[in-house]
Amino acid sequence: MHTLAGEAPCGAPRPIHLKRPLFLELKQLKQTRSTNPFRPGSGILPPLLAGRERETAIFEARVARTREGQPQHTALLGEWAIGKTTLLMHWRRLRQQAGDAVVLSMAYPQSSDEFLAGLVNAIDAELATDGPRNLEVELGLDIGVANARIRRRSRDPERELRAALRRLIEHHARDGRSVIVLLDDVDLLPMTGDVLLRLRACALELYAADLPLAFLVAASAGLFDGVRSAHEPLVRFFEPLSIGPLDPGDATRAIIGPVEETVVRFDSAVVAEIVELAGGRPYYLQKLGYFAFDAAVDGRVTRAEFAVAFERAFASVSQEIFAARWAGMSPIDRQVVAVVARSTEPRPSGAIEAEAHRLGVRPGAARLALRRLAARGHIDRVASGHRGRYAVRDRLFQRYLELQTCEP
Repeated sequence: MHTLAGEAPCGAPRPIHLKRPLFLELKQLKQTRSTNPFRPGSGILPPLLAGRERETAIFEARVARTREGQPQHTALLGEWAIGKTTLLMHWRRLRQQAGDAVVLSMAYPQSSDEFLAGLVNAIDAELATDGPRNLEVELGLDIGVANARIRRRSRDPERELRAALRRLIEHHARDGRSVIVLLDDVDLLPMTGDVLLRLRACALELYAADLPLAFLVAASAGLFDGVRSAHEPLVRFFEPLSIGPLDPGDATRAIIGPVEETVVRFDSAVVAEIVELAGGRPYYLQKLGYFAFDAAVDGRVTRAEFAVAFERAFASVSQEIFAARWAGMSPIDRQVVAVVARSTEPRPSGAIEAEAHRLGVRPGAARLALRRLAARGHIDRVASGHRGRYAVRDRLFQRYLELQTCEP
């Protein structure tokens, strides 16, 4: 069975790690915790932004065209843990530093009217803070974003949204400043297509009144797959900008770069292992780098220290992401994803359905489960064709699935 760093095969006894003396633990904590460059908000370019120069240049060019009266709206698409939210935060800071008005709102499962009403609150918060910016916290939320989550009654949220945007645009147009609205995780909305169509109608009405603005929505790669008849006009309106995993060179730079100004060094074998385990996902690079840095002994991280750090990083990612994903799956989806995770190579859907059938899942139900799992980013459809081939390419998630389905 395929195993990762510090991992014992299913059913096998796990290795015992002898704890270092307390004074060494305290020395290590003092040496690294206060200067960990992988800590969010450390002030050092985080690994999540490594290799994203092309996407940032495209975004800046679209903002420039919007300022010239030719608004370009964007759909930032990518898998989970790929760094979409971090890019939004980064772009938000860049535009704020340039003097533009930027509204950020984050979606969660709620009705379309509730989401639009929350967006009105976020716009009002931006209008109320024309001066010193709101205090940002480590998670990237500020007062304006928090206000966007407050539910408020509204008889016509779409009309209120147009009015709020008009006030914001007119307020800043005198100074030649752009207005940009960033909307994260829009695919969490039950009626995503409805919201996107309403945003489109709102923007077109404002554009007809010579009041341009730019919308940017962030979502998973399958955002437009579920909007059916509205697919083509929405894709033309929200021009897709897809981000994928970092290439090994950028991923290596994302790990080596942050530690260059510190007293800690990662062995080359550790860097290579982090890059391999992360699979180009910036979120994993940040987590693995953070816990590896904290595990340094006398300024060095060897494979022995990384084995301990990996377990801590894996536990953190499992708690933050994997547990919720597993809990949100139906029993059939859990059985099917477990079958997919048993192989490290892509398998034809027919072979997966046959194995799931032996576990009591009918082929038709398994086929639908594969489509759902792929659409939600739990598994990868890695080949073209009618049936396709499926795999779990995320090595950390694969390990989590193996642990969840181990026989007692």
